[in-house]
Amino acid sequence: MNRKKNNRKAERIALTPQLRTKVLVQNDMIGGGKIELLRLIADTGSISAAAKSMGLGYRRAWFLIETIQRIFDQPVLISERGGTGGGTKLTPFGTELVQRHAAFDQQITDAAADFLD
Repeated sequence: MNRKKNNRKAERIALTPQLRTKVLVQNDMIGGGKIELLRLIADTGSISAAAKSMGLGYRRAWFLIETIQRIFDQPVLISERGGTGGGTKLTPFGTELVQRHAAFDQQITDAAADFLD
């Protein structure tokens, strides 16, 4: 029963007009998917966990991260290996990138609200 309810909700969302934006920086695109990956890495402290929650393979997640990193002169992630305290976190620049994209996305959504209705 719960599965049917979730399917109906997904169908309603799919029928609702939405915006997707991408920003071109140095011939590479940054959009919601890459930003979501960074946000999930910040939340989980793990590239593997973030990739899994998005339904991505680890290699695909690394490819997306490398694409982001190639665009900017500053690192977006800090990785520490193993043991207590190991894992991956965003650099201050990576955190700012996620925050600025969220603000940009909200402004675009607000500006387009009348059109999408």
